[in-house]
Amino acid sequence: MSEQNGWRTRLAAILRQLGIEGDHRHLFEVRYTVLDAEMTGLDIEHDELLAIGAIRMEGPRILVAERFYSLIRPTVQRWGRSVPIHGIRPIDVAEAPELRLVLPEFFAFLAGTVLVGHGVEVDRKFLERAARRLGLRVPRALWIDTGRVARWLTSHHGTFVEAAADRGRFSLEELLTAYDIESPARHHALADAFLAAQLWQRLLFELINERIETLRDLRLVGLC
Repeated sequence: MSEQNGWRTRLAAILRQLGIEGDHRHLFEVRYTVLDAEMTGLDIEHDELLAIGAIRMEGPRILVAERFYSLIRPTVQRWGRSVPIHGIRPIDVAEAPELRLVLPEFFAFLAGTVLVGHGVEVDRKFLERAARRLGLRVPRALWIDTGRVARWLTSHHGTFVEAAADRGRFSLEELLTAYDIESPARHHALADAFLAAQLWQRLLFELINERIETLRDLRLVGLC
């Protein structure tokens, strides 16, 4: 075996271990689900989901008709500090379905797509904990954090210089301002999912211009 072929074989083995070999789907051909959740608080061990929202994308196209939203009735009866943020009061979810009814339907909606969100690791941890409590599993998928992507693009001098120059701390609010995305409502799970979808739409074009064109490329640079 030649040295070059040996190197290729070793590289292929490494890629297989990382789970990125052969995933050459173009980013504009992938189906994404952009999601957001509202919780009673941010303590993963004690707080609970109050609402879940998600919207589908096909490449950069936002499929407004393909969406999911549900309030959730938690087991706790009171929460205070998070109400001023999302506006969801105990009375608002008193008649909402329980988590055991919402989560299987939501997971079915996610199946077969790449999952996207802003600061999505928090949502992921809450969903995984909720799933374990119910004996379920979150669908196996790639997860993409729009904040991490925006930070990477800025460090690589993203194509849209006027937007990149404004991106300092990478909060959703700051990125919406940088990309001139209107935000009529915030901290509503479906509204925030729609805003994150618009942000992801912009970031996709930047990634392509930076020659990050496939899911494999995205994983190789550590963005999913």
